Amino acid sequence: MLDQYWAQKVTKKASSIIKASVQIANKSGQIIATSNSERLGEVHQAALYSIQRNLPIEIEDEDVAFWRVPFPGIIVPFEYKDDTYGAVLVSGQPEEIRPYSRLLKLTAEFIVEQEIERSMRFEEALSRKQLLSNILFNQQKILQSYNRKYIIDALGLNEPLAVASIFINSTSKIKTRALKACLDSWQLQNDDIIELTPQEIIFIFKSNTNRGTNEKKLKQFITQTFEPDLAERTLITLGDFNTGIHGLVQSYNESQALKKLLTSQDQLEGVYTYKEHELEIMCQNIKRFTPNNESALVANYKKLLDFGEDKYLNDTVEAYFRNHGKLIKTANDLYIHRNTLNYRIKKIYEITGWDPNTIDGIVLLRIAQYLYKNH
Repeated sequence: MLDQYWAQKVTKKASSIIKASVQIANKSGQIIATSNSERLGEVHQAALYSIQRNLPIEIEDEDVAFWRVPFPGIIVPFEYKDDTYGAVLVSGQPEEIRPYSRLLKLTAEFIVEQEIERSMRFEEALSRKQLLSNILFNQQKILQSYNRKYIIDALGLNEPLAVASIFINSTSKIKTRALKACLDSWQLQNDDIIELTPQEIIFIFKSNTNRGTNEKKLKQFITQTFEPDLAERTLITLGDFNTGIHGLVQSYNESQALKKLLTSQDQLEGVYTYKEHELEIMCQNIKRFTPNNESALVANYKKLLDFGEDKYLNDTVEAYFRNHGKLIKTANDLYIHRNTLNYRIKKIYEITGWDPNTIDGIVLLRIAQYLYKNH
């Protein structure tokens, strides 16, 4: 395998330097690069003989007729890992051009090696992207089939990762190329980028102390390093940091759920984390998938609003969440004694069955409040 483009570049440059005709033949003896365009595609029999036997041939003036060539010269086969890939042909007196032919042989072998390694890296990257795509975009399949140690190790899923869904609201090639260049500058060795369309990209960030080991720090890194012109048109949603196959899928689903929520609100630019909008997403899912639960939660919360003439329990709930459940601050905010606040909290529990002193009670109360306000 010898890339014809690079072979032609080498022959053109070498011919101008050594002032001699240089040609390169492939494994079949066919001329694929030459300073004489009329010979392109011709099968050179002497070169084929040299390639098949992996032997260099030096053609003196008296040997020209025997080898059926127009000029004296040297034919040197080139190889990689014991396989012959073609030959370099240099016209001229063998004694004069022998050093050049050796250098050109080394150059050809270097090109072959680079091309093979590049192809292997491309295939590995393609295989990696296909595997990640199968995991992320075919979740109806049993994830357990991918949950193998060698897959987890190969994809680097043992270390914490966060999935970012990136969407640029532009079809301009200049903008999309600039975005891709920016993402390439962020990419570290174990990161992965999956381009769904020129406008939509999935970026799998691996945890890094200099870039961010949690969503807040990663958001800060993105915000600080993102070009302002691109930031004005780009929406980036970050899932939580997780590990393993299931963690990868969860982080991806979180980034997608957040993207769906924000686009439904016509927010098409900025950097957002799932944690910042977890309550909204949870409530959106309740409204969408379990409307009966939504109705029950709203009805239960409404009891607080209807209690008492001055509706003070609603003010208590608002202050309680505004002060992050801290009793002294909540009492001060409401200008009431702490004992009075404890009485109100107890009353909330009696009416709704949700105890604000427990995590479950706080979560249900907060969800119900959000659903009521957005009912």
